[in-house]
Amino acid sequence: MTEPGFEKIALDTGWVMAGRGRFIVLAPDLVQSEGGTGLYWYPHREFGDFVLRIEWMATEKEDNSGVFIRFPPLGRDNPDQDWKLAVDQGLEVQIDDTGLDPRSGALDQPLHRTGAIYGLAPAEVLASNPLGEWNEFQITAEGPVVTVMLNGITVAQLTEDRGRPRSGHLGLQNHHPDSRVRFRNLRIKVI
Repeated sequence: MTEPGFEKIALDTGWVMAGRGRFIVLAPDLVQSEGGTGLYWYPHREFGDFVLRIEWMATEKEDNSGVFIRFPPLGRDNPDQDWKLAVDQGLEVQIDDTGLDPRSGALDQPLHRTGAIYGLAPAEVLASNPLGEWNEFQITAEGPVVTVMLNGITVAQLTEDRGRPRSGHLGLQNHHPDSRVRFRNLRIKVI
């Protein structure tokens, strides 16, 4: 049952892949990333101001993914490059409990930790459930302000315009070949 005012967007139909990875359908409205870098994105609509709720699960410590918002349409002709437009112009809400900074190799870095708006707003606390348990993001985007709640706890907030679009598509990240993150139950309310 969907909450009042929220629209459910099924994850098992209507999404397309940009990049070399893939998402496999495990059950109705349940998908899992695998196979390499890329973005599974919803091309049918763009969203500006909204509240988005989505559930996700990691099962291994090194699992890494993200929920992307507000990025322009992606291509499908160059799998090594097509997904990068979302990274360069959209916003990513990170899924990586190790908080690995890929440049320095340092762990537990707030700008790279689960719930961070990757590289722009730190996750002040790690609020993920243990591996193998479902988590829920609530991402509220209103003008330049983006707030991330993880399992009911506010973990990050971007409060200033960083030159990113205020409207765009939604996507789920494939990170590396051995990373498998599951997603289900995406609901969105336009505000």
